[in-house]
Amino acid sequence: MKVSVSELQPNPFRDLAHYPFHRGKIEALKASIRATGFWDNVLARKSDDGKHYQVAYGHHRLEALKELVREKILDEGYEVDVPVRKLDDGAMIRIMAGENMEEYRVSAEVIDETVRVAREFLSKETKTPMTELTPTDISQFLGSGWNEDKVGLSLQRLGLFDRGTLKREQLKGLTQSASRTVQREVAKVERVLSDTELSRMGDEEVTEQDRKRVRAQVQKVASHVAEVLAKHIRNGGSSAESRQKSLDAQVEMIPENATSEQKQLSTIDTAVHAISARDFQRKVEMLQQYREYMSPDAKDELEAKIKELAGWCRQMLENMKE
Repeated sequence: MKVSVSELQPNPFRDLAHYPFHRGKIEALKASIRATGFWDNVLARKSDDGKHYQVAYGHHRLEALKELVREKILDEGYEVDVPVRKLDDGAMIRIMAGENMEEYRVSAEVIDETVRVAREFLSKETKTPMTELTPTDISQFLGSGWNEDKVGLSLQRLGLFDRGTLKREQLKGLTQSASRTVQREVAKVERVLSDTELSRMGDEEVTEQDRKRVRAQVQKVASHVAEVLAKHIRNGGSSAESRQKSLDAQVEMIPENATSEQKQLSTIDTAVHAISARDFQRKVEMLQQYREYMSPDAKDELEAKIKELAGWCRQMLENMKE
């Protein structure tokens, strides 16, 4: 049906603040419309007020039309042929999700916003608490292109956002790969530091006030790690250096007057426990820089692994003589 551009509205589930337009695509569409006129690639439904039409997909095309009207290339009352269908809220979200996956270089920000909207909708429709919705539930609802791994990573990011451990703006503009690097390191820091701080309290009864204090301390460190890693990647740094950058950032948060025990970084101990003799050579130089932050047990384990590596090297030398 013929619909005026002024009557078209974006998908109500698409928060444009988190779905940035691709300027090059809009300019190409504007040039095409000026040259050959508007051609149908928009789907809409009638809004509840009966006066407007909400676009299910075709938001770049809609933005191109509105800019041409503002630039007075098209008349204010310019009309376009738009298919109008009866679409429920679930269909509007799934269509939006499909459109997002077709976009070039989809960012983590767009993925997170889509998963957030889907999670809220499913929670409301099924009367299920959002915390109980699984990646499988959301993946099956959104359909093709939204596998469980992608949804699971997004849910983890949303959890970090909700707790204040990670901020949306820290990931803004990063690629999916870079966002995953920051996210995984921050989640690891949050988990390991929380477990360590609570375990240090030993058999003492841990109060809710204690837990809040630990959460506040951990989130402050983890947020600083996120800021450092995001800046490192934006400045052209390698994701492979994220582990060392994370440790550097954690050290920066240790007070100058900290005791020897307070200086011990649980993430340093975790790194020691995780390595084997075969990959030891690549990591030992980095770990040596943080000797003062290791617990005595971690130092003993590191010494044992150095001896293991020395034995392996001697065996390799013997093999060379055969």
